[in-house]
Parts: sequence; structure tokens; C-alpha cells
Amino acid sequence: MGSPESAGTPLPRSPDVLLDRLELALDASGIGSFDWHLETGELIWDDRLCRLFGIEPASFDRRIETFYAHLHPADRGRVEQVIQHAIEARGEYHAEYRVVRPDGAERWVDARGRVVAGPDGGPDRLIGVATDFTDRYQTWQRQQDAARAEWERAQLINAVTRALAEALTLKDVTQVLTGTLREAIGASALGVVLMESGRLRVVDAVGYDSQVVADFDGASMDDPRPLAEAVRTRLPLFAGDAAAFVDRWPEAAEGRGAAWAYLPMIAAGRPVGGFAVRWDRPQAFTSDDRTMLVALGGLAAQSLERARLYDAEHELAAGLQRVMLPRRTDGIPGVSTACRYLPSADGLQVGGDWYDVIALPSGEVGLVVGDVEGHTAHAAAVMGQLRIAVRAYATEGHRPEEVIARTNRLLVDLETRLLATCCYVTIDPATGEGVVVGAGHPPPLVVRADGRVEISEPSGGLILGVQDAAEYRSTAVHIGPGDALVLVTDGLIESPGQSIDAGLRALAERAAAGAGDNAEHLADRIVAPIGSAGRRFDDIAVVVARRDLVEETRTDEARHAVARGASGMIGRARAFVTRTLTAWDIDQTVREAAVLCASELVTNAIRHGEGLVELALIRYPDRIRLVVEDDSPTPPRLVHASMTSTGGRGLDVVARLSAAWGSEARGTGKIVWAEFPC
Repeated sequence: MGSPESAGTPLPRSPDVLLDRLELALDASGIGSFDWHLETGELIWDDRLCRLFGIEPASFDRRIETFYAHLHPADRGRVEQVIQHAIEARGEYHAEYRVVRPDGAERWVDARGRVVAGPDGGPDRLIGVATDFTDRYQTWQRQQDAARAEWERAQLINAVTRALAEALTLKDVTQVLTGTLREAIGASALGVVLMESGRLRVVDAVGYDSQVVADFDGASMDDPRPLAEAVRTRLPLFAGDAAAFVDRWPEAAEGRGAAWAYLPMIAAGRPVGGFAVRWDRPQAFTSDDRTMLVALGGLAAQSLERARLYDAEHELAAGLQRVMLPRRTDGIPGVSTACRYLPSADGLQVGGDWYDVIALPSGEVGLVVGDVEGHTAHAAAVMGQLRIAVRAYATEGHRPEEVIARTNRLLVDLETRLLATCCYVTIDPATGEGVVVGAGHPPPLVVRADGRVEISEPSGGLILGVQDAAEYRSTAVHIGPGDALVLVTDGLIESPGQSIDAGLRALAERAAAGAGDNAEHLADRIVAPIGSAGRRFDDIAVVVARRDLVEETRTDEARHAVARGASGMIGRARAFVTRTLTAWDIDQTVREAAVLCASELVTNAIRHGEGLVELALIRYPDRIRLVVEDDSPTPPRLVHASMTSTGGRGLDVVARLSAAWGSEARGTGKIVWAEFPC
């Protein structure tokens, strides 16, 4: 034992001992060393560094080219630049790069060193150490991948949440699921079902075969297929590959796909439906993936419930408006008419604009447009009362001035606190003579057959509902053969940033461009620039009346109301066409074509339309016109049979079998027609 005085004195250590300890430390840490002599080009590696590069120490040729040859091609240029910069700066060297070993394995290397100066002060050697940090890099990479996946999931949920928040109708919500969500998760197919009377109704599906959709539509809750099971049990179901699917549902064979998910949609503790998702490649379905899909199912359920309520409220208000607005405005000899109604984007997309075309006892025709302030069900109800009042007073035979005066007194007496504007015109189809009465409403336009457009300014009259004793005056107007009269509400000509005068000038330009059009085409031209409901700040009503050049005579007409939802409705429609055309002694070939087209058009109206459906046959001297009318303004879309979509092919049949076909907007709905020679 040493003396107390020598207890803190370090023992002497030989250089060999220190080197041995250093070697042990380097071996334990896996650190290799290098020494590159810049003048001779000799590169010295210790055994550890040789093994790191996958080279036997005895076979290492000590060439810098061998080092560069083992670098990953993507890293080689960068490392060369870092080394050259260190040499030129006579400074530190640090680089992280990948090494490709002879067996193809890749390893990540962290190299550090410094440049040693020679006797003349110039760069002489580059010495340093290098270590394998592949495991650490891979751990970091997994963390980065997990963070990126989490960020992507959050972005996906945010995107779908925003889209669902903006979706108003049931159709909007299902389109978010089959569009935005399906694309975001990389799925090839997605179908949405809702519970209705204990059964599952397919409301939208993209990527699935039409026969698969038809087979599942209306499935009971006891159906053994996985989507019904998910809704019934309220539990999400997943199959990451075909083997997992067959093992879980051996009887429910899937003809396509490589991975599947079935998500229930639960709102307020009860299932409202579900959606099925299919991928074309196997999926891992991590716990985070499953949590995300379940969360999206919950968001979708809440959005669907909100959309159902909105659709119900909208249908109630729109149904009220459909009842209040006239269903037919044609059939007056000598005058062709066309009407358009476009709701605003505010509220329930209903409002107080109205229009009417009235066959008067005198043989004249009455044309009216009006506007009750507001975009509510209340405004629509008041609008209906005023439209009925104008029609009643007009058909009683009152002068136009008195019709508007009486309507004004009625609105005052109703005490609705709402005001209204109105323009009422009567025209004699035989002479073209008429009068205009206005009540604070934009004036009508007279579109001459030669392209001139005149503004028919009525004598000033107070807005309806202001003063019960208000008086109204008329102004004479005349339209010749081929001329048209255009009545509009202010939503068509007034918008933010545009005055009524500027709007009237723009309207006159569009009307002049359509001077040679028939009433329907002129009405379409007038409303064409208005755009979608999302950009409309007010509802719009338009009435176009064109005095015919030559009256076209109908020799016969028959109509049939289609009861939506009644059993056998398509069969009864076909029977009506067969019975009517047989009574008219129409050739069998034409009858068969018309029956088939009627079947397709009525089916489309029931499937894609809403409200009432009416089927009509009109006989002209040279042709038969088949007309199907419904209350949906959405125009039909022709899809040729060669296309992959299953919708719209019925119109391809109609186009092939008829001599001509088309569609026209009518009020809040539309008609689709087809003609056959006879």
C-alpha cells in the first residue's frame, strides 16, 4: 500500500498501454479511423473501417477511388464537395452518407475529421474517424415517418371535416365520402348506405359494379354480408388482404379488391348507415388507421343527420313553392311562352319571386312576374297568395289596373309586414295589342324580330303593400309576329357592384342576340350567365312570351300522372302509351319505340327527379311528341353505352330510337321530350 502522500499521484502509463486502451474503446464503439495522405494519395483504413465498408482489410487497395466507389450514387457528389471544401479551407470535415457494401446492403456512416498542414503550411493529410449509425438513423426515420403519417392523417381529417361542414344536402355529403374521402385514402371504391325502415338503401357508390350495388340495395339488417354486419353490430370491420377476407367471411366472396373496410355511421348513439371501402392493394390497417376511419365514420354520420334535416326543411319549403307556382304555362294559341325560376343561395333557396301565364276570358293572355321581399317560407307563402289573387282578379275580367290595385289592397289587409313589386301585362294574340301595369317593378323588354330591343316603361305605381288606396295606370304595348315580351324580377338585373340600369342594358344585349330564338331558347339565353345557386344573391323569375309567326296545330293530346312509389307505375306508363297510340292508329314500329322511350324517361324522372311526374303524348300532323315532366331542374345527361358509368344510358336508347329529343326547363322543374314521325 502506498503512503498517504502518494495516494493522489497518477501512475505512469506507457504509450503502448494508452494505445491498447484506445483500441479497446474504438472496438467497443465500432469507430473506425482513416488517414488520407493528400500528396501521395494513399488512404489508410484500420480494420474496423474496412469491415464497416464490407472490405477485407488484407484486400483494401488504399485508393481514394475505392472509397468513392462504395458510396451510394446519390451521395457521392455531395461528399466529394464536402471533402474538397475542407481541404481548401484547411479545416474540419463532417459528412453523413450511405455505403453500399459488396453484398448490396446499405449502411449509414457518420464521418468526422480535419485537415493537417504540412511543413510548408499547405494541406498534407486528412485524418478522422467514421462510425456506423444505421440503427440510429432508422429509428429516427421511423419517428419521422410516424410523424409524417400523423400529420397526413390530421390533414386528411381536416380536409374531410371541412368538406362535410360545407355539405348541405344528403347528396353533398355522400359526394364528399365517395369523392374527397375515397381519393384521400387511396381507395378504389366506396359505397354509402343509409338505414330506411329497417333496410339498407344504397345512396351513392363509386367504383363498384352496378350489379353489386343493385344486389345490395334494400338489404335487411340481418344480411350476412360484412357491411350489414358492421351497421348491425356498430363495430368497424377490416380485412387487410384477400386471405383475411375469406377467413372472416367465407360466404361473401369479393370478385375484386385486395383490402376492405366496413364502417358504421353512428349518430346520437344509433346507427344511421355505413360505408364500405375497397382498395386494390393490401393494407396494414394500423391502430391509427383504424381510429382515423372510425372517426371519419362518426363525422359522416353527424353530417348525414344534419343533411337529412336540411333536405326535409328544404323539401317542405320547395314543395310549398312548387304548389304556389304554376305547373303549366303553355298551350295558349298564338303565343309561345317559357318561364324560368332560379332560387337564391340564401336560406332554404326559396323565396318570394313568382310568375304566371293566364288565359283570360277575353281571349287575351295575362303575363305576370312579382317579387315578395325575403327568401323564407313566409315569403313563399305570401307569394302564393298574391299569385292566386292576381289570377283570380284577372280571370274575373277586371282591367289590368284594377287587378293590381285589388292585389295591393289584399296585401295591405293581410298585414304580413312584407312588401312586393309586380309587373302585369295583357296581350291579344290576334292583334299583338296590350297594356303594361307596374308596381315598383323593373320594366318589361320588347324584343323585336329584327333584333331591336325596347324597354316598355310602365306608368309609375307604388310598391304593393304600402298604401291601400294606391292607384295604378297602364301603358300601351304592341308585339308583332315573331316579337317577344320579356318580364324579369330584379335578381336577374341587379347584383353587388352593378346598378339596375347596367343590368337592364346587359339583359337587352342578351335578348337582342336571341331575337330569332323561340321562347324556350330565348329564356335559356337570358338566364345562361347567371351561374350556380352558390353565386346568386337573389331568386330570379323570368317570363318570355313570343307571338307566333304561324300557329302549329295540335290534333290530339293525352296525359297520364305517374304516382311516384306506387307499384307497377312503369308498367302503367307503358300501357298508357300503348293504349293511346293504338287509339290514334299509329304504326306498330313507332308505338314500340315510343313505349320503350317512355319507359326510360319515366324511370329517369323517378330515379333522379323529385315531386310529381307527368307523362304526355301530343299528336301533330306529322309527328308524335312524347313529354315527361318532373319537378327537378337538373338537366338530363346523355351517356353512351360504351362508357363505364351506369347512369344516363336510358337517354342513349331514347336518342337512338327517336327522330329528335331534348330537354327544357319549365318553372322549377323540366321536361324531357322525344319525337317520332307518323
